[in-house]
Amino acid sequence: MEKENQHLKVRVGELEDELSRLRSAAERDINHRMALTINNIPLAIVNTDRHGYINAVNPAFLRIFSTTSGELIDKQNIRYFEPFVQNPIYPYVEDLVEKGLEFDIETPFHLAEKDVFFRCRGIKISSQLTDDASLLIIIGDITRRKTTEQELIKALQKAEESDRLKTAFLAAMSHEIRTPMNHIIGFSEFLKDTSLSAEEREEYSRIIYESGQTLLRLIEDIIDIARLESRQMITNPTVFGVHDFMKGIYLSFLGQLEKNLKTPVQFTLRSPDNQSAIYVKTDAMRLQQIIDNLLDNAFKFTSQGQVELGYMVREGGKLAVYVSDTGPGIPADKHEWIFKRFRQLDYSINKKYGGTGLGLALVKSLAELLEGEVLLDSEPGKGSTFTVLIPGLIMQQTYNNGNSNGLARHDWSDYTFLVVEDERSNYNLLSIMLRPSKARLIWAKDGNEGIAMFDEHKNEIDLVLMDIRLPGINGYEVTRHIKQIRPELPVIAQTAYAMEIEIIKARESGCDDYITKPLDRRLLLDMIARHLPRPDQV
Repeated sequence: MEKENQHLKVRVGELEDELSRLRSAAERDINHRMALTINNIPLAIVNTDRHGYINAVNPAFLRIFSTTSGELIDKQNIRYFEPFVQNPIYPYVEDLVEKGLEFDIETPFHLAEKDVFFRCRGIKISSQLTDDASLLIIIGDITRRKTTEQELIKALQKAEESDRLKTAFLAAMSHEIRTPMNHIIGFSEFLKDTSLSAEEREEYSRIIYESGQTLLRLIEDIIDIARLESRQMITNPTVFGVHDFMKGIYLSFLGQLEKNLKTPVQFTLRSPDNQSAIYVKTDAMRLQQIIDNLLDNAFKFTSQGQVELGYMVREGGKLAVYVSDTGPGIPADKHEWIFKRFRQLDYSINKKYGGTGLGLALVKSLAELLEGEVLLDSEPGKGSTFTVLIPGLIMQQTYNNGNSNGLARHDWSDYTFLVVEDERSNYNLLSIMLRPSKARLIWAKDGNEGIAMFDEHKNEIDLVLMDIRLPGINGYEVTRHIKQIRPELPVIAQTAYAMEIEIIKARESGCDDYITKPLDRRLLLDMIARHLPRPDQV
């Protein structure tokens, strides 16, 4: 019996040793698996003792913070670890070591000259065998998620801003359209009153005309913005004298100011001494749009003082046209902002000054279309100066066409113009515009008559004003017929078609120039003058 008991004790001892061996092997296997997991996961892990001294780190931690285990283990206290000290995680690490306060935060880090976002979790681990404890910090890179979140936030803000601008734009557009329409409809009704004096009729007619011009400019701005956005706008560069061009614009605005006797703003034109020698090759109509918008903007924001229009020659063959004013000025941080579409549509500004916020956006886009640029010099309380640099400057001694004093100074009594126009009212308007020039006009009322009139007078016609939309044969076909016989004869298309594709079709048919209805008298006369031969060339 005693022998059997002894044998059992031996077997129990052997079993206990085997269990201990198996337990140790299991613990080693678990530790090995745990080490493999910790060393291969992308999370950065650092373990410290209760005082914060590092006793273990995984490869991800070493890689992220560009360090080695030899520099950290048993040498570095996590409270003084430099990447932590320089980032927002620092106070949380302090509280973890000092007070045992755990944390779970998302915070930005600046590492190796780049900004990243980490999710950081600090844990206090207590021992089940002793009173000792250790600290564990786990760090995960969430930069991609944060970047996506920020992009989504920006997209949401942009959408909200776009919606706000759209709402403001529609509100302002309604106001800007209804105001001139109210004048047109209201004063048109008053003109029916037969008891009105001649002065009252003239005043009401002037208001209707100016309101129509305001409405037309608004529509043209909207169309031009759409064409620029869709890249459908093309340029029509021609050579013209800068001084006559600028003086025409100046006199036009001066005339508008003189009608408003209450305007306490002085308007001046400044030009260089060699003004007669300055020509430029660019699109005159687009350049005028730029200047008109800048002047409109200057007068809108200048309640008193002065507005100056001027031009000068810049190095590199560029023409510099500027508009300066003594208005409120623009803060430096708004210099780029004001060229963005609808940005004037701050409700308080819009209510005070009016407008749709398209003007300066259109100026910038048109200047770029002409391969130029817009410069702004302004600060609050000191006014603003907008300068447009346009390439294509030409310096030469020039022929004076007699138009230095502005509008309708031409003597074309020796010239004959063929006007192909199916609307009697449009022909009457053209004849009134051209009457001071004493040019002889031949009127053709449709395409067939245009061809017949040209064939009959082909040797005496000096220029053709061609409507495009004609009954029967259209203006393109009439122009082709004319150019086959006299390719050197200038043909100017004058039409209500304003899209770029129509301009291209007109040029392809042989038209030398293009002007859209409603006709601007000064532009029409300048265009005709550019295409007529000089007296010394006749």
